[in-house]
Amino acid sequence: MTPLARPRGPDSGSRVVSPMATAAEYLLPRPYERWAVLARDELTESSPPVPAAKRRWLHRRGFRRRAAHLYDFETYGPDEYLSDAARYVRAYYLNGAWRDAIDNKLLCHLLLAEFDEHRPTVYGLLQRGRLHPIDGTAFPTSDGGPAGRLLGRSIGPVSSVADGADWFVERLADERLVCKRFKGGSGKQVLICAFDGGRYTINGEACSEDELRARIDGLADYLVTEYVAQAAYAAAVYPESVNTMRVLTMYDEGAGEAFVAAATHRFGTERSGELDNFSRGGLSVGVDRETGRLGSGVRYLPPEYPEEFETHPDTGERIAGREVPGWKRIEADLLAIADRLSYIPYIGWDLVVTGKGEFSIIEANNNTSALIQTHEPLLRDERARRFYERHGVI
Repeated sequence: MTPLARPRGPDSGSRVVSPMATAAEYLLPRPYERWAVLARDELTESSPPVPAAKRRWLHRRGFRRRAAHLYDFETYGPDEYLSDAARYVRAYYLNGAWRDAIDNKLLCHLLLAEFDEHRPTVYGLLQRGRLHPIDGTAFPTSDGGPAGRLLGRSIGPVSSVADGADWFVERLADERLVCKRFKGGSGKQVLICAFDGGRYTINGEACSEDELRARIDGLADYLVTEYVAQAAYAAAVYPESVNTMRVLTMYDEGAGEAFVAAATHRFGTERSGELDNFSRGGLSVGVDRETGRLGSGVRYLPPEYPEEFETHPDTGERIAGREVPGWKRIEADLLAIADRLSYIPYIGWDLVVTGKGEFSIIEANNNTSALIQTHEPLLRDERARRFYERHGVI
């Protein structure tokens, strides 16, 4: 993570590259469209500078230039890291047709129905100003009866779904609510809404009731979920965001069981606001898979260079050395879920630890960010290496 030169922003040609790559993504046959996505991200995303010779070295081995700052090639060889090319192209299709179900937050929520104790409540789906119920939520209607369900057998007329803004404002008096598109990741288009101290806020920014209503009425294909309360250890480090874990599971067909290949913890910062996303300025922290002990946190906001913290940069609370309470039970319960979904062998789980050995799954991901290797290369684990080899990723 040693600086190489003064930071700079993305190339001026990115405004041309991005739409061209996006068009190629839709026009090229599978799997070649994924190369267009890789090229677009490499050419348009901001990065601290990397010398031309180093960029060529990285590209020949399938890495993007950001790997020069995030990966420790002096300690580990490049063959111990899963390359960006392998992740973007081959790993993307590893789950086959199930990849769409995993990346669709509503379908994934339904897949996990038998593990209800690990799911946050999904109240409904916002669509054109109306809120369609999901988890058996009973909405008041003009005819005095319950609203119909979006999925399954209807228990009321379709026209009896709730007015989204009315329901939303009334519910905010009792609890925070989260709105997020049923597809997409990296914290994009996530709204955390609250009513506290006589004022409404969206992602921490104050707004009027009329502004809130207009925002809700303008949402389409957004899920409305409960706001999950995190355990005390995570709130102590940074209380302004819900601080999540990313746990990568793989299903070992030879052994007939799932295993944890990597685990990280994210913490929000003043720069990331109410979200803990690494791409927005949150911290990524390595987790020891045997003990649940946390390492140091890394923040990377290009074109700035990565920064490493043993204590939180805003609260001063120590990060390195803390332990996820009840980690072994969390691991065991998550692996039981991954075993049940053995037909989906590769899942990046985002979860909130809610108490000792307890957790709630916020979402699952068909692929996992290569940034999970910031703390340790994935291919150092022989079991993970065999998994990728078996599925033709490497």
